[in-house]
Amino acid sequence: MKSIGQRKTIAACYCRLSDDDDQDGTSVSIETQTKILGDYCRDHGMEVFGFYKDDGYTGTNFNRPAFKQMMKDIDEGFVNTVVVKDLSRFGREHLQVGNYLQMVFPNKKVRFIAIGDDVDSDRGSLDYDLMIPIKNIFNEYYPADCSRKTRQAFISKASNGEFIGAQAPYGYRKSQADKHVLELDDKTAWVITWMFEMAAYHGYGYNKIARVLTERKVITPAAYQAERAGRSYAKDPYEWNLATVSKILANETYLGHLVSGKRRIASFKNKRVIKQPEDKWIIVENQFPPLISSKLWNDAHEKLKTRKRESSSGFVNIFAGLIKCADCGYALGITNAKTQSNYFICQTYSKKGKAYCTSHYITYNALYRVVLADLREMLRTVKENREEFKKQILQKISSDNDSGRKLMDKEIADLTKRVEELSVKYDRLYEDHLDGLLSEKKFREMAERCEAEQSKAEERLAEMKAALDNTDQTEQEVEDFIMVAEHFEEIEELDKEILNRLVSSITVGQKTLDDMGERQEIRVNYRFLGRNPA
Repeated sequence: MKSIGQRKTIAACYCRLSDDDDQDGTSVSIETQTKILGDYCRDHGMEVFGFYKDDGYTGTNFNRPAFKQMMKDIDEGFVNTVVVKDLSRFGREHLQVGNYLQMVFPNKKVRFIAIGDDVDSDRGSLDYDLMIPIKNIFNEYYPADCSRKTRQAFISKASNGEFIGAQAPYGYRKSQADKHVLELDDKTAWVITWMFEMAAYHGYGYNKIARVLTERKVITPAAYQAERAGRSYAKDPYEWNLATVSKILANETYLGHLVSGKRRIASFKNKRVIKQPEDKWIIVENQFPPLISSKLWNDAHEKLKTRKRESSSGFVNIFAGLIKCADCGYALGITNAKTQSNYFICQTYSKKGKAYCTSHYITYNALYRVVLADLREMLRTVKENREEFKKQILQKISSDNDSGRKLMDKEIADLTKRVEELSVKYDRLYEDHLDGLLSEKKFREMAERCEAEQSKAEERLAEMKAALDNTDQTEQEVEDFIMVAEHFEEIEELDKEILNRLVSSITVGQKTLDDMGERQEIRVNYRFLGRNPA
């Protein structure tokens, strides 16, 4: 740690403003805060080490980049005083603010000054200033009140039959005259009707409907949304999946009903999304033009209900949608042979044979034991040392991101170069054709190969750029995972809720033989974290 001299005051001037603060008559802009703090430090003979500005960040938590940098500079000995305009600029969560003022800063021998609230830790211990906790509670009340009023406004609009979603459901569009009104989208409305008819009258399940839509080159909701917004879309715009089909077939909006309040934010402090029970949904019937009739809805859902397969013993596969082949990446399907218990097998191997992949055979019970043991170990690690677990995860993410980012940067550079080379190559082919050096037939053959390679390279380039944008994982995501893990604490058996809330995927390797016997790698990947670091 670097020394900064006992008598010399070196200040960190901290400024913060969030979107909610714009409505607060007591708050001022970042520029104005900067001037106030600069003037104060100059008038009081303080040297300013730096201005730390969090513009657009809530005060209800301390997960802010400039604040983190300020704390880092304090830890490294560059700063011994923190100056803010008032306590609300420092934070709006009274327990955390109190912890910094009464524990963190005194332990680090850092002086704290809040100009507008006449707070200066050099004048005595802040523990005995009774107005500080009162002011902190009032500061916390403001965002809580804003959150309450916003929620009430949404409930009022929804109860009045106004659509309040950010995006219209696939098959509809927002009216240009009133964004709270939905009207039919002629380009996609027919797809919704067709999907329900496939379920009701053809007996198709979710997977079969997804396959049909993919084969017929029907644009997906996500791709269509990107197209309408003028954004690029990195994935295959025609590749449907079970989840998307299931979500559409469960949406009562297509009956013409407005359904709101299926989910809510936990609180103004915790942005975790919580599913609401059906009795708390807000439903206003016959609010929009229906895309399907009640009869078609009922027929479709009756058929889908009867298609749900369950063994005679009541067996349910809790690993559905999670198990992947470690080699080809495709799903492992469950099979029930007459002479043995349930087992999983690679679908690529099952459909195409050993020329494409191997079986990756594993019994249901064996997989269950491995996953349960891995989950228990992860939960034990969280319980025994929460902060150390969090530290390991963040270090792993940082290391993985740095390594992965270098590889992605190289591939993006190579792909960009190749796309340019193919463009030049095509131009040369065309010139040779015009000069009579290439026949029409030869030109077309070579041009088609060139265009195909260029198209493939451009698609891969778009995928890599999108992947690069998604490499950063935040500390808050790790914190959210730990909160969910702590909710379960200890588990005696697995169920779908535990798996779906904690696990992102499970990869199964092929069995191998060596001097130690038979081996098979089973990898449990957790949401936001990847593999258990324990």
